[in-house]
Amino acid sequence: MTEPRGPQAPAPIAARLWGALKNSLTDEDPVASARRARLQAGQSGSDPAARAAAALPAAGADADADAGAGSAAPPAPLAPMARALLDQVLSRATAYTALTEKLAPLAAVIGDERMRYQAAYALIKASRSVEQVVQAIDLQHMQALEAEAARFAAQLQAKEHAEIDARRAELQRLESDVAVATAQAARLREEARARIREVELGLQRDGERRELLAREIDARQHELAGVQQRFEAAAGATRQALQVARATVLRHLG
Repeated sequence: MTEPRGPQAPAPIAARLWGALKNSLTDEDPVASARRARLQAGQSGSDPAARAAAALPAAGADADADAGAGSAAPPAPLAPMARALLDQVLSRATAYTALTEKLAPLAAVIGDERMRYQAAYALIKASRSVEQVVQAIDLQHMQALEAEAARFAAQLQAKEHAEIDARRAELQRLESDVAVATAQAARLREEARARIREVELGLQRDGERRELLAREIDARQHELAGVQQRFEAAAGATRQALQVARATVLRHLG
């Protein structure tokens, strides 16, 4: 059952969630802190969604634990995004928000949670049953949460297209360029190794040729030295023969 609304509903969740997303890894932001302080102090009586959020038990808390203790531990603060989403989901007036509107003022005077819920329900049971309150959570607030989740998923996808796709395309281009450059570098290294092997083979051939030429030079010099020695010996013998012939001519004819 939809309750008539007095105050204007909060702004769409999109603008609020994107702001909260930036600080979603922190426990608090200034706006959420101030809003929570107002809720805990009972100063947000004109906003049904705020009163409903303030009246919610802490996440994971056992509503029946320490029923007779008379006091409960303070609820754990919600993260900024969770607070913004909860405000939006509870912005529609229902049987449940009617209950939480009565719960919020009682928080300061009735410490026991069970008694506080019973007292708040006593104020609305003439027009709303427990079943209506539960159905409001199951059929209205849960549906509102699903609608916000779908809307947020669409906005997140649009954000991804706007901010991530261009970077992803650049990343793919860079990966392709890196692959091409890597292959080119490998090819250049192989060409360099092949050129180095070619140069080394040339050096080896030149070294072998140099050693061969050095041996040939030594052998040729040794050979020529032997020829020179033989010629000088022949020349000396010839000279001696000529001298003997001259002496013989002079002796017989002179």
